[in-house]
Amino acid sequence: MTALLTPRDGTATPVTPSGTPPTLSTAGLLTALSALLMSVLSFSATSVGLHDIGLALGASPASQSLVMAAYSVGFATLMVVGGRLGDLYGRRLLFLIGMIAFTLTSVLATMSPDVGVLIAARAAMGLSAAMMVPQVLATITAATSGTARSRAVALFGATAGGGTALGQVLGGLLLSGNVFGLGWRAVFAFAIPFGVVATLAALRWMPETRQPGHRHLDLVGTALLGISLVTLMLPLAEGSALGWPWWCWVSLAASGVFGWEFWRTQQRLHRAGTPPLVPPPLLRLRSYRLGLVLALILMSGYGAFTYEYTLVTQTGLGWLPLHAALVTLPFALVFLTVSIASGRLVPRFGGRRILAIGGLVQLVGLVAIALVSLIEAGGLGSISLGATMFVMGIGQAMMLGPLVGVILAQVPASSAGAGSGVFTTVQQGSLALGVAALGAVFVAVAQPGSGAVQPSHFTVAFAVCLGIQALGSIVFTVTALRLPRSDA
Repeated sequence: MTALLTPRDGTATPVTPSGTPPTLSTAGLLTALSALLMSVLSFSATSVGLHDIGLALGASPASQSLVMAAYSVGFATLMVVGGRLGDLYGRRLLFLIGMIAFTLTSVLATMSPDVGVLIAARAAMGLSAAMMVPQVLATITAATSGTARSRAVALFGATAGGGTALGQVLGGLLLSGNVFGLGWRAVFAFAIPFGVVATLAALRWMPETRQPGHRHLDLVGTALLGISLVTLMLPLAEGSALGWPWWCWVSLAASGVFGWEFWRTQQRLHRAGTPPLVPPPLLRLRSYRLGLVLALILMSGYGAFTYEYTLVTQTGLGWLPLHAALVTLPFALVFLTVSIASGRLVPRFGGRRILAIGGLVQLVGLVAIALVSLIEAGGLGSISLGATMFVMGIGQAMMLGPLVGVILAQVPASSAGAGSGVFTTVQQGSLALGVAALGAVFVAVAQPGSGAVQPSHFTVAFAVCLGIQALGSIVFTVTALRLPRSDA
């Protein structure tokens, strides 16, 4: 199966500029993971700061939503391209370009005089993240193997999930502490020293890897994919806030047309012997194909839960951002711990089995949160919510960490960037899809046609959405059991 992805010039083995096989030290791994950590921290911390941003800049709810959407759209649009550029021109180089750009655009976001500049800065931050984040998994794939790869992949999962939850805590602390008198600007300013340190560390410890052979970037495919993703992500991110106007539906339809034409272009280039942006044989790998389905289920549910949690705790129950963030701290800590432990469990029990168990544990956690929300209603307490989220965190950690390893199991190092880019794009798109789909369900249940909205309306809506996500956990478990035994 792997041979299907071997370039036609026969050069598939990644090399460093000196021609020696690449190796990833512990310092190099932590440096690579810093890109993922900075990206997820920035995204989560910004979501906590939206209310303060709206008050300080006089931004409407739609503009506040665009602050988040601009980042997501920019991030998803160039993710595959960023991975492919890393394959061709060097992953360390693209990492440095993305990290420096992310740091500079964080400066722009921190100094934004109005919401328009802030939205533009967030879009630029998303584009910058799309250059550096795909290099994380690609470097892990190209420069590790065996136990070292399992460990690295487990840390990747821990960083992605735990970092997202910790970002909410960070945002709450920065806002409540009014660090250096920056107010809401602190949720962007923290990335500046972070980025400087990560850049210096990359110059010292991150190995350079790339795909050998001639350099060819599929410009037509790049344009088609970019248009398809923009026309998909923008309505998903903004549709709910704007009431789903007609242009959202037109945009979604256009996304399907451009996406289909992109795939036809990729197949045509592959048959002609010209390297496409996304090698079609990549999706013929069963573990990769099913892994993307699992990622869609997991990340859409995670995105929806994050959105629902913010609505029910801050809007419905009236909790302060720091209060809501601190309740998620046990979830974040158990996610980090179990994700790291999964790196040792997968080689022993197999990723397929761990994924299935994780899906069942998450199912228990989701049902428990739903029941607590219905029973306690408007008096939903921090301890009961935090405890049930703790259980859900165990399940999600067992799902995400092994999932990354399963998806990359058959992907050769020569296509690591493209494979990582597609996977991360699916992750980002799924987050937006979950918010759009279940967010609409939440609002419909929480805001009935007549009468005042009560806190109990929010908890009932929360429970309904959690029930839908519980069904997703069942589908996840069944799909995980269909993974090839040899790869998982």
